Amino acid sequence: MVKPFQKKYLILCGLAVFGTLCLFLRNPIVSYAEKTETTTPSAIYSNPYFRGTKEEREAIIQRMTSLLGVDCNFCHNDDLTVFTEAGEKSKEMMNASVALGVECDYCHIDLKNFRENEQQARNMFELSETMGTECNFCHAGKDKLTTRGEKSKTAFVTREWVTKGTRQCLMCHIEKKQFALNYYGWQVLNTVKGLKGM
Repeated sequence: MVKPFQKKYLILCGLAVFGTLCLFLRNPIVSYAEKTETTTPSAIYSNPYFRGTKEEREAIIQRMTSLLGVDCNFCHNDDLTVFTEAGEKSKEMMNASVALGVECDYCHIDLKNFRENEQQARNMFELSETMGTECNFCHAGKDKLTTRGEKSKTAFVTREWVTKGTRQCLMCHIEKKQFALNYYGWQVLNTVKGLKGM
């Protein structure tokens, strides 16, 4: 007769042998299983300018380099691992083009010549730098603005931003604070609300 202690020991040994056999037999079964076709996943880029298939991304790069008359090493080092100074600037430009919903030729004729909207683009980049924002803070595609962009549009018109420039924005806003109002700005806003009965 088997004692209870021996019975538990035999059960544990049996489970261990059974588990080992399962692991051993599983590997050969898996290795003989029909292999499924694997594909390399498409790369995911943080810059939405380079989303899409490999062919679509290559077409974008081809259009950019042709328009600007540059080679890859204009923006990248030889190993394509580090951006040059021009490459860093190019990343800013690409973010702007995504926010505006346009491509490079919206502003560029070539690397050194620009369309008639050059000064406005320069003013916008200066404004982004002054306020600590990116283009998509106000822009949501071609001829579309975010809610914050719609609010800013009023100030651009009333303060004659196009002709007088970005520095006057600091009369009401705090530098590099995404259009946060300073004391004078809050006074102006509250006065306007009071006049409108808000």
